[in-house]
Amino acid sequence: MTPTRPNPQWAATLTRAERQWALLRRSDLTELGVHRHQIARWVTQGRLHRLHPGVWTVGHRVLPRRAEFLAATWWCGGDAAVCDESACAWHRWTFEDEEHPPPIHVATTLERKSIPGVVVHRTRRLPREDVLTFERLLRATDVPRTIVDRADRLEYPALRLLADRPRHLDLAAVERVHRRLPGRSGWRRTQQLIASEDARARSVLERRFTLYAHHHGLPPPDARNVMIAGCEVDCVYRGPRVALELDSRAHHQRRAELLEDKRRDRRYRRAGFTPIRAMWEELELGDHAVADELRELLTSGLGLQRP
Repeated sequence: MTPTRPNPQWAATLTRAERQWALLRRSDLTELGVHRHQIARWVTQGRLHRLHPGVWTVGHRVLPRRAEFLAATWWCGGDAAVCDESACAWHRWTFEDEEHPPPIHVATTLERKSIPGVVVHRTRRLPREDVLTFERLLRATDVPRTIVDRADRLEYPALRLLADRPRHLDLAAVERVHRRLPGRSGWRRTQQLIASEDARARSVLERRFTLYAHHHGLPPPDARNVMIAGCEVDCVYRGPRVALELDSRAHHQRRAELLEDKRRDRRYRRAGFTPIRAMWEELELGDHAVADELRELLTSGLGLQRP
């Protein structure tokens, strides 16, 4: 029996799909010389499965989430990019329910209407600098643009918590996006985030200290998360040369880390800085111990008066 020769057109189609997370657009099939009657035949044979108008998957409908994101942006066409809640999930700031995934949010400057499973956000501006491209396929709004977009739909406390999700939040970049997009419904909330004293704090613990310092009448640090003697310090008061480290309880459950803290403190002293450490439990507003110690260190350099 003579073996069946593989269809070169189908083989080329599979090769293209392998590079595109098992997805194909109408433009891909047209480029490969596949006419619409052939597409209909492959759909009937179960080779192609239609996801959205003009977008198919090869072999089956079970796709990883990133491929579903890509299919949604391809259906929107043009400059479309995953945005809003879906961008938060892509950046791994939030996690979706795998059994019941939410609709995919896509931003585009084109005229598109939402369909089941895809929520379209029409925007006037979606410049290249606001978008990241992954593997030359999936477009998603970057960190600053995603923060500004979410400000339109979140109350400030939730926005403030979301801003803690990125490992490093570039507030200058957020402000640049913010200025390019005047008139947004979340404009005031974004402005509040940028202007807030604790906006540059990278963790809940740092913001807890900001609230604690304000409550006890202590000045804000001159700098946060800067390098001293080769170590990154949470808060620095440059005048009186005080290096403040904020420690969580879990961090101090390991002996090796306690020893490392001692080594860091010695390096700060050699650099001419007085180290002081504050744990989460010590930053209760009613606890005065850290405030009294820090005030005593700052008084000589800043001329603060004890209340």
